[in-house]
Formats: sequence, C-alpha cells, structure tokens
Amino acid sequence: MATVIKEMLKNVDKELISEFQSLPIDIWDFKDEDVRFGTHGIHNYPAVMVYPISRKLLSIFKKYQPIKTLLDPYMGSGTCLVEGILADLDSVYGTDLNPLARLISRVKTKAIEPDILNEQISHLFYNLDYNFTELRKIIDKFDDYVRKEKKLDVTAKDGWGSNAVEITKEYLAMHNIDLYLPEISNLGYWFLPRVVLELQIIKNCIKLIENKDVRNFLWVCFSEVVRLTSNRRNGEFKMYRMDKEKLKTFNPNVLEIFMNTVQKNEQKMLEFYDAYSQKQKNTQVHIYNNNAMTLENIPDEEIDIVITSPPYGDSRTTVAYGQFSRTALEWLDMHETDSTEEELDERKIRAIDSNLLGGKIDKNMEFNLPSPTLREAYEQIKQKDEKRALEVYAFYRDLNESIRAITSKMKKNGYQCWVVGNRTVKEIQLPTHQILIELAEHHGNAYVTTLVRNISNKVMPLLNSPTNKTGQKVATMTNEHIVIIRKQ
Repeated sequence: MATVIKEMLKNVDKELISEFQSLPIDIWDFKDEDVRFGTHGIHNYPAVMVYPISRKLLSIFKKYQPIKTLLDPYMGSGTCLVEGILADLDSVYGTDLNPLARLISRVKTKAIEPDILNEQISHLFYNLDYNFTELRKIIDKFDDYVRKEKKLDVTAKDGWGSNAVEITKEYLAMHNIDLYLPEISNLGYWFLPRVVLELQIIKNCIKLIENKDVRNFLWVCFSEVVRLTSNRRNGEFKMYRMDKEKLKTFNPNVLEIFMNTVQKNEQKMLEFYDAYSQKQKNTQVHIYNNNAMTLENIPDEEIDIVITSPPYGDSRTTVAYGQFSRTALEWLDMHETDSTEEELDERKIRAIDSNLLGGKIDKNMEFNLPSPTLREAYEQIKQKDEKRALEVYAFYRDLNESIRAITSKMKKNGYQCWVVGNRTVKEIQLPTHQILIELAEHHGNAYVTTLVRNISNKVMPLLNSPTNKTGQKVATMTNEHIVIIRKQ
C-alpha cells in the first residue's frame, strides 16, 4: 500500500506579522460591510462572528501556507464554514452542541440549485394557500373560543398558558380536525391561540416536501418565524416574555411573516449559489455534535487552520445559546433533519446551556490553571463573591480543555485564530485574550500576534449587570481581540 505523504506546513510568523502590521488599523472593524451576504443572513443567531473576519484571515493565510482544512470548534451558525467553502478549501469541520446551530450550519453550507428551490417553494405556497383558505374560519374563531367561551386570559401563566395543548385539541376535535401539536408543557405561555394553529399548519405543509435539502432550508425559515411570532421579548437571547400590556395588542400575521422570510432567504440562497458556482473544488463539509473539549470526530493532526469565536463566558451570565434556541427546537422535529440527530424532548433542550463552557460547577474546585493573569482576576472576584469566582473559573477550566483538544487536531505549524472579548465580572475585567495566550502556550503553542477590532455590527446586549444587582448596569465590551497562535 502506498504511503500518503502529508504536505508540511511552515512557520510563517514573520511573514504574517509583517502583513498584519501593514494593514490599516481599522481594517478589522468592517463597519460598512454587509455582514448578511448570502446564507450568512438566513437566520439570526447570538453573538455571531461577522463573516468578513474569517474571509480576510483566510485570504491572508493562504498567501503563505497551503491551507486545505479548516476547523471551527465553536461553529454556531456556520459562518466560518461558509467562508471555508468559498475559499475553495478541501474540507471544513464544524462542531456545536446546539442542535439548532447544526441545522442552520447544514443549510447555510448546502448550495441548492435555484430552479429546484423555486419550484419547491411554489409548491409549498400553493399548499399553504389551500390549507389556510380551507381552515380560515376555524383559525380566526379560535381566539374568541379561548378568550370568550373559555373565558381565559391569554396573558396569564395558568389556563391557556399551561393548558394550551389540551384546549387546542379540544377545539379541533369539535370541528373534526386532526392536527398534531407539539407536546410543550407551557406552549400557551409563549404563543397566542391563533399563532399555535397557524404554526402547526405551516409545519405540516413543510413536512410534505420530499427534497431533504429544501425541507431543511424551510425548517430554518420556520425556526426564525417561531421566534418572531412567539411572546418572547424582541432583542433578548434569554427567555423573557413581553409584558402583559404589549401582549394584549400583539397580533402577528404568521403566514405573511413566514412567506416573507422564505422569499428573503431564497434570495440569500441564490447569492450563495452564485458564489458557490465559481468554486474549483467540491469542498467536503463535516458537521458534528462534539463537545469542544473532546472533539472526538475530528481527525488528529489533520487541521491546517482554526478560526473560531468561543462564548464570552458561561451561558448563565452571558449569552444563553440554549435559551435563544429553545422555542424553535421545541417545534422542530430535529431527528428528521439529519440521520445523526436524535429526537429531542424538553429535558434535552433545557440542558443545552449546562453542557456548554462553564456549564458545570464543582464547589470543591481548586485553582490549578497555568495562567497568572486569570489567577489575579479570580482572586479579586473571589473577594467580592466566591460563587461568581467559581463560575468564572469553571468557564476557563473548560476553555483550557478545549485548547488542549483543538491543538491535538492541528498539524505542526498550523495556526489558530481566536476572536475573543474581555467581559467584566463584579467590576473586574477578565482579559481573556491574555489568559488564552497563557493557556495555549502551556499546550505547546507559540504566541504570534493579537489584532484588535471595534465591535460595530455584532448582535450583543448594550448593557449588562456586572454585579447582578437590579439597576446597576455598565456598557458591555466595545472591542474584540483576534489572538493568533501557532502549534509548535
């Protein structure tokens, strides 16, 4: 059997540093860039790393190294994978513990032929028009049935809020309609009566689409619409319901929102398809449900470059990816989207955030990480709040394990680009960029350089509470650091 000789990577630190130093100081801000080009714009997702960062990094690294394989261990909605495809790499690898992130990433990275997509969408719209026309009276009368006949307050937690599934089934049975509903325990708390019916009709019509790629594309559209038509407060990543007064006048046109979303996303897919058609290679896309601390499905010593943006901190106190995704995941049949996906229940969905970085805390943890910078900040936080200090430590403990796992997947002289932000806890700033460098060096990496970018178009909360006391708010981070390290 012939021996496969791997192409060796060279240490190009000097060339990279020289190139980075020659660039304009604000080049990484991308403040005037359309960051929702192509499939990058088909679904909102928290704290997304804007695509021009990875596109620019790849264009620079490809000048000096034969980049063929890319890994994003914190894939999110697949931004880096899309850019790796458009950069004509041989293979891109992405992992994420959030099932919704994996679905969005699969759709964003799959170029669908425009005629096929348009034909299937037209067929879907025909079915939707037929079903909504046939059921219009029943849909429109459901609100009156709940509010007037059942005398229920749809803004209350109990009544409709807790018994929506049973009440809806009762109403449908009265009209001899068999319409499967998701068994969500607090369905009515998050959705108004008419919205529940309209979402389920749309869902049933999507399930009739036989083309799997198109069906998944439509599931992503549906996911966005579930969020937009729910009773959740706009602009929040965590599960907060809009106040009662606003809810009294909330009346989303579910069908119109869905059709507009599909049409907008069809154009986004067309943009991606046009760019994809200019590629020379058939890039292999690998998407896994791997913990970033183990990366069991990623081949050892095979990755040329890592471009990633890990969470800023644990989900409880920063961005709650699981909470952001919860309402959509409760409606979606994830096990039908891909053979690798399992059937989800409420318990599994609610456990997502606890499985992410820093999600598990041991009260008996002792500080043993090789980062003097972290130790200093940790001790300062501990003096103010020991529990918060443990939460901070748990996050960096897991990040350290992630760095170890990622490094084991890299080729020698492969580069890692980490886009990180420095958050504040108990009024103590955590210099994650410096902590990352210290941890990475411990795992056999050499520090190369750090690039700074001002945040102008990343979806983040404008204020947070570093003390967790009501009313005490400070501005969140206004810049990010792109830390570049190399495996020795």
